Amino acid sequence: MAKPGRKRGTPSSAKLGEMRNELFRAALARRTVTYGRLMKRYGLSRGRALSDAISSIDEGEREDHAPGFASIVVRKDTGFPGGGYFVDPGLPEGVARPPGRGLDPRLSRREEVYVSAQQRKVWEFYSKGARTPATT
Repeated sequence: MAKPGRKRGTPSSAKLGEMRNELFRAALARRTVTYGRLMKRYGLSRGRALSDAISSIDEGEREDHAPGFASIVVRKDTGFPGGGYFVDPGLPEGVARPPGRGLDPRLSRREEVYVSAQQRKVWEFYSKGARTPATT
């Protein structure tokens, strides 16, 4: 049974902290992490539970004026985030997708270039030691 105040399938604060630390270490090492790895390691289902966990972590990063980690969480088969990454209304025109295309795993060249630039920003920011692992 889910704890009060937490949606079913949403990880606890401690699990989110562990997941954030894993993403932080990946950023330091300038590498990506697959959705599958996060799902398996943290007991998350594909879709809303995983998306909500990544969004929650990224919200905390943005509050501290740091980039989020979403761009370094990728599909194993493409090495890029899934189509849902591009449904974010905060993305620039020409990269943002309408919600109906969120499940399409195919990326345009423009989307690939955008993600690659975002990944470099994440890797550069965290490798400078501007942030530290969360304490859980």
